[in-house]
Amino acid sequence: MKILLVEDNKNISDNIKKVLELENSSFLITQKFDWEEAIKSFLLEKYDLILLDLMLPKIDWITLCKRIRLNSEVPIIMMTAKADDDDKILWLESWADDYIVKPFKIRELQARIKSIAKRLHIDEKVTLLDLEIDFTNKIVKKLWEIVSLKLKEFQVLEYIYNKKTVSKSDLIEYIWWADDLFSNDNKIDVYIYSIRKKLGKNVIKTIKWFGYSIINNDEN
Repeated sequence: MKILLVEDNKNISDNIKKVLELENSSFLITQKFDWEEAIKSFLLEKYDLILLDLMLPKIDWITLCKRIRLNSEVPIIMMTAKADDDDKILWLESWADDYIVKPFKIRELQARIKSIAKRLHIDEKVTLLDLEIDFTNKIVKKLWEIVSLKLKEFQVLEYIYNKKTVSKSDLIEYIWWADDLFSNDNKIDVYIYSIRKKLGKNVIKTIKWFGYSIINNDEN
């Protein structure tokens, strides 16, 4: 699910991105910190959802939403410190699909995103060679038999699948960013070895001196 996060406070934006992607590695979040860059990115890329800070400088939210709606009906979740009932009604009747009041818990935001994803019927189940991967329920089947993956093994597989090509350092930072004990990047090789042993040695390819990539269905 490709998400455009428009929030001018970098610390808040970084925290939202890190926690959302940690909890669900099928989220691909692009950060923008002002409305000009947000519009440029929106026009160049196709997003499934926009998380929009209500109080961006130099532009009012109505003008920004109008510009978005001229090109797309992409769902918008407003993030706001305002909680007036009249404002909420205006947002929902005019431009936004949902809103969340700051400060909010990430789990509440996750629930709202998940609700929109269900309405959009975003497919989080994919076929890869002889594998069926269910990103929603974290289940992998090989030739219709369920394969038991540890949580971090699944996160590694999902992150490489979504990014297609990743560096070893990015993978380690994403999966183990909160674990100070994970200091030896050779440990990632153990996880890759285990995934290949369970799913097939060709599913994840090694890119020498860089990292890993996922096999395409067109490849043998």
